[in-house]
Amino acid sequence: MNREERKKRLEELVRARKMNEDKLENERRIAEMRELFSTGRAVEILNAYESEQVEIEMTDKFPIAWYGRIDWDKMSNKSVLAYEELQHITDILSWKGLDHTLPVYVIVGLHGYPLVKTSLTTTMESIEEIMYMGPDQYIYCPLSNYVIEFFHDDVITMGWL
Repeated sequence: MNREERKKRLEELVRARKMNEDKLENERRIAEMRELFSTGRAVEILNAYESEQVEIEMTDKFPIAWYGRIDWDKMSNKSVLAYEELQHITDILSWKGLDHTLPVYVIVGLHGYPLVKTSLTTTMESIEEIMYMGPDQYIYCPLSNYVIEFFHDDVITMGWL
């Protein structure tokens, strides 16, 4: 085997190893997301393409500021919630005329984590664990057009269209 062939073979091996590492990392992230929720609950982990499509849909509906947070100054329908109000989130949504029984997506602001599709009730049962996943998380309901943002400075904001 000459030098060029060895170089090409090494590149193939490095590429294969990188693909395997990426696959293992993706499986780890999926397992981490599954661990957030009680077993037996209806939880769907989206693949990378589906996750990206939902994120694009959310960012098309809700304005995003240059620093990655929802630009709440551009939203007229919003409420800032205290941490203690989280247990009443379904009531608050109902008072705003929003259907809290529709499926929601849990978006962890860390790059590369898959989205989770589940119910708001299931999400709220694990909300503390979700909030500790990283700096920013969102609960997005495309059918009822609301989003709840858990920002890293402990600000919880809900907005709706």
